[in-house]
Amino acid sequence: MKFSGRTDWPRVRNRLTQILESKKKSGAPLIDLTESNPTRCGFGYLTPELLKPLSDPGNLAYEPDPHGLRKAREEICGYYSEKGVSLHADQIFLTAGTGEAYAFLFRLLCDPGDPVLLPRPGYPLLDYLADLNDVKPVFYDLSYQDAWRMDEKSFPKHFFKTKAVLVVNPNNPTGNYVTREESAFISGVCLKNQCAVISDEVFFDFSWEGSNQERKSFAGCADALSFTLGGLSKFLGLPQMKLGWIVVNGPRKEKEEAIQRLEIIADTYLSVNTPVQNALPVWFQNYKGIIREIRERCLQNRRFLTQALEAAKPVRLLGGEGGWYAMLSLGGFVSDGSLAVRLLEEYNVLLHPGYFFNTGSGREIVLGLLSPAPVFREGVERLLKCLHF
Repeated sequence: MKFSGRTDWPRVRNRLTQILESKKKSGAPLIDLTESNPTRCGFGYLTPELLKPLSDPGNLAYEPDPHGLRKAREEICGYYSEKGVSLHADQIFLTAGTGEAYAFLFRLLCDPGDPVLLPRPGYPLLDYLADLNDVKPVFYDLSYQDAWRMDEKSFPKHFFKTKAVLVVNPNNPTGNYVTREESAFISGVCLKNQCAVISDEVFFDFSWEGSNQERKSFAGCADALSFTLGGLSKFLGLPQMKLGWIVVNGPRKEKEEAIQRLEIIADTYLSVNTPVQNALPVWFQNYKGIIREIRERCLQNRRFLTQALEAAKPVRLLGGEGGWYAMLSLGGFVSDGSLAVRLLEEYNVLLHPGYFFNTGSGREIVLGLLSPAPVFREGVERLLKCLHF
């Protein structure tokens, strides 16, 4: 059988994956510092009360709309209004998660083989989504000097066939928000080269203390054609509910044509289930409390990590402004891959080597900040023992 070339990814398990599978089979007690699933992290907001809106009798009726139910979209408009962004419900499309949102946008904007600019370091899922939608990932770099910022020199001089520039705001895993200057640069580049901005803002509300960086959503960007993504997986810590959204903005003519074309794409699938759409307005009533609880967990763990690394030079915590991850530089002390293997093999602790996020240097590691404090602290203490601190 000849399978599609787009799915011809390497499937050989690397050393880290082999050790992890062996540990799980043996029943070894693992500390997972890659944890990104909030439903496994003991948060207080996860109570049976969350399920009550799913019993709405209105779920017995099916009223398909390519945009999604209006009352859900109006609630999302209200959320952006609190941020000073005025939107109309018809600018919003509901999707079955942000993965589907990316697929819709790649299909809307790109012909097979067209390039899309992605950030590096960045989340590896984006590479797979590009492959599955037959677009070519091309990377621009984020450089680090006290903070991660876009390296404008790494952008291509010629945007031949490039259809979109993708930003993650704040970026995963580096945690940097897009600055006003970077936002203006991206909008200018896209306007000049007739391509679109795709801004993934699923972590937008999880800013860290001490960050003076002003946060600006692309949802209000009308200079260039823009698509802003959000979703319940991060916003409400409910990845199992599978609901995301796209906000369409930009110059009137391009915006209207994009909406018309997206209506046909979305109407072809109609993949968002009715119960979640009906529940969204009720869940949104509590979104600030949920964000506060998750954010405080991340801040608490990051504070501990900062203190724990004070005597661990040359290992250092890299600066960031928000999100669910912390990035550490090993300073040439050891490679990311060898450290990850040794830590798992000898100390039963799993973390992300930097290469997972395409860091390139081989000298960074990434820790998730969601784990309960006692688990996180034990994992960090084992990491320091592994590094002989």
